Amino acid sequence: MGTVTVTGAIVVIIGWLSLVEYDNFPETKKRQIVQKIKRSPAYIGLIALMPVGIIVNVIGSFVGSVWMVILGASLIFLQGIIVSLLFWKRKRWKSIFLLTVIIALGIFIYIPLFI
Repeated sequence: MGTVTVTGAIVVIIGWLSLVEYDNFPETKKRQIVQKIKRSPAYIGLIALMPVGIIVNVIGSFVGSVWMVILGASLIFLQGIIVSLLFWKRKRWKSIFLLTVIIALGIFIYIPLFI
């Protein structure tokens, strides 16, 4: 098993909490959510932040560009903050937990900028 990065930890935490929350909905509500996402460019953009962030992060790692790695991680970090704010309406404790973890891990993303 390889090393665990801060970005990887953020991806796992966002994905896990989002999927657990989605699974709690009944089937009719799940279909409504999917239809709402399909109709809204803002939600599509929010969902696209993670794969784009992962791709930019991986490319930055391969070429050795710290700025690309940080840009990719920042896109994922931004998605985490937005998702935690969206959880605020449904489950406040999950929102606070996710926001706290994302900010704590986000601090480690930006450490290379100050070294």
